[in-house]
Amino acid sequence: MSGQFSTAELRAAIGNLRQGKSPGHDNIHPEFVTHQSETTSAWLCSFFSSCFQRSKLPKTWRRAAVIALLKPGKTAEDPKAYRPISLLCVPFKILERMILSRIEPVVDPQLPREQAGFRRGRSTVDQVTLLTQDIEDSFQAKEKVGVVLLDLTAAYDTVWHRGLHLKLLRTIPDRHMVKFIMEMLSNRSFILRTSDGQRSRLRRLRNGVPQGSVLSPLLFNIYIHDLPETTSRQYGYADDLAIMLRRTTWSAVEQGLNQDMSILAAYLRKWRLQLSTGKTVSAAYHLCNGEAKRELSVSVDNKRLEHQLAPKYLGVRLDRTLSYKRHLEEVRAKVTARVSLIRRLAGTTWGASARTLRISTQALVFSAAEYCAPVWSRSPHVKKVDPIINNALRIITVPPPRGKAPPLQREAPPRGPTHRLELLGVGMGVATVRMMMGGARVVGGGVGRTTVYQELYLHPPPPCSPYTTIIIMPS
Repeated sequence: MSGQFSTAELRAAIGNLRQGKSPGHDNIHPEFVTHQSETTSAWLCSFFSSCFQRSKLPKTWRRAAVIALLKPGKTAEDPKAYRPISLLCVPFKILERMILSRIEPVVDPQLPREQAGFRRGRSTVDQVTLLTQDIEDSFQAKEKVGVVLLDLTAAYDTVWHRGLHLKLLRTIPDRHMVKFIMEMLSNRSFILRTSDGQRSRLRRLRNGVPQGSVLSPLLFNIYIHDLPETTSRQYGYADDLAIMLRRTTWSAVEQGLNQDMSILAAYLRKWRLQLSTGKTVSAAYHLCNGEAKRELSVSVDNKRLEHQLAPKYLGVRLDRTLSYKRHLEEVRAKVTARVSLIRRLAGTTWGASARTLRISTQALVFSAAEYCAPVWSRSPHVKKVDPIINNALRIITVPPPRGKAPPLQREAPPRGPTHRLELLGVGMGVATVRMMMGGARVVGGGVGRTTVYQELYLHPPPPCSPYTTIIIMPS
């Protein structure tokens, strides 16, 4: 783990760079490194190895350029209404990826299964599916469910370096690697850039992990990997944490959640993470319409948490009975606005090309309309979204007036809503099988995606490493 970097590691890290992105304050663009000569690559690899062996970094790599973007629906006069975007130096990003490729295989098996944030083969869909499936199981058992969605204030920015150092030593066996990672985090600074070209003075950072860093999500997962056990089941996606408790009475639910929140609050205080009691919310799930307005009494530090009837977890509105009515109404509104944008690009004698329209529709419309589709695809309110998707299909195929949706769905490269939801559902089942067998990657060797899904679902292979690739060949 402490050996010199190879050119293969460098090429792999450069290959993962996203082109067209803004450079850091050194104005080195990703394209400069991507198209460099073999001689330059060899020198850069040697320079990275020298930095690693000596545990020293150029000062310029420790500085970030921060751009503040106004959040949707917020007023420009409020400083908290901006989302900071950190631009790091491209060489520093490459070095981070090379470090990540070495420590991830060692760290990932030690992370708790409940934590899915930025892990290979895991996604937000997994966590929402797990939570909703547990709630539906409680419906079948005629139990009552209490959920608390925790919100951490500036979680990445408040990571305590000394605490992280201790946990890195417990997780990574190579002390030199730990020393170099801490060197990458120390003496960092940033300059804020405004839209009118102004710059702030240089400010030092004493805590936290770098924003925009590929290494930061894994470091944060290490920092909270030892969350204390609770009677409630835990669900985590990086700093988005949730706990769920099933019981036969509401008093037992409230008592258990209060005890577990006290345990978690004490842990967060110990490791200098701040729980935002104003944004941490509770919710109740049951099928008793007579208690539809019931609110849970859950407190943290003698402050009662806000109770919401349909809180949002990882972008999905979860109402009391998991009907997803409100969520799909919000999806419909969002997708309708995006379809209107696509319509302005289309025309029978003018506008964007058919390929551009298809790509734009897939990126803008289908991405929003199908997010977490395996979770809500069985809802009776899915029909609220289907007509909007059919409108998008009509636009991108440029049909004759009064064209009907079914034939258009067959002509358009993006398939119709019903078929796509079925395929996403099967894909979620395959992802579950993959997670059970260790997270191996599965590809088709000359067969379609549907065949891969069906074969893996019907004949799951034995458990194996998440870095294993299984190829399914045509019979």
